[in-house]
This record gives sequence, C-alpha cells and structure tokens, in this order.
Amino acid sequence: MTAPAPNALDFVLALTRAHAGLARRMDGDLGAFHGLNFADFTLLYLLMQADDGRLPMKALGRSLGLSMSALVRKMVLLEKTGHAQRMSEPEAATQRHAALRSGGRQLVQGAIATVEAHCKEAVRSIDPANLSSTYSTLLDMCGHMDAPV
Repeated sequence: MTAPAPNALDFVLALTRAHAGLARRMDGDLGAFHGLNFADFTLLYLLMQADDGRLPMKALGRSLGLSMSALVRKMVLLEKTGHAQRMSEPEAATQRHAALRSGGRQLVQGAIATVEAHCKEAVRSIDPANLSSTYSTLLDMCGHMDAPV
C-alpha cells in the first residue's frame, strides 16, 4: 500500500523534520570528530568547491539561505579560527568575497568522510531509481525560493 499524496504543508513539514534530524546527527559527529557544526561545514565546503576557494558574499549568503548580517557573523567566527576570511576584490572594491584559508581546507577535507557517511545513511531508504528525480525536485525548490518576490 502506498502512502497518500501529501499536501504542500505536510510535504514541507516532513522535509523540515528530515533536514533538522540530519543536521542534528551531523552536528554531533562533526563536533566530536572535527570541532565544527554542519552549517560551518556547508559554508567551508561551498568555498572549497568554488574557483580559487572564494565566492562573492552575496552569492554565498544566497546559497546558504542566510541574510548578509548572519553570514558576516558566521564569517567573523571562521576568521577567528583561521578557517576563512573576507576580502575585497581590487577591481571591485565594493564587492566583498569569502575565501577559504588553508586551515579551513584541511578541516573540511577531513570532515567530508563523516558527512558522506551520514548522507549515504540518509538516502539509504530511497530507491536509487527515484534518487535522481528527488534531487531534481529539491533543486527546483531551491531555485524557486531564490526567485525575487
């Protein structure tokens, strides 16, 4: 027997619960083994994946779903630990960038195995044939939420 189709509210609430549970488990292991939380890992990982290990602050904030002030607060803490830094581009002094420092790169590279293990466990119950369409759906939702209001 298949579950009835959820309405939009039920779907988003279930998605939120799934995210919260996964983030809580990641926070526990990332904190115990690597000394960071999942939100900081995500920020550092995005920087590691970017060209030259840096991204415009506006783009990074958008990707993380953070306001500029929340992103600046995170960056200040990551600057204090030597994992990341804010910088201005010489050709566009008004545009600030977030950059990954070598300590941040080492930290995130070491933490990837921990995060990947949780990710594999999280999608274990999803039929591999459905994983691609589920991923596409989530990306569509992300794009829709980024659209100007």
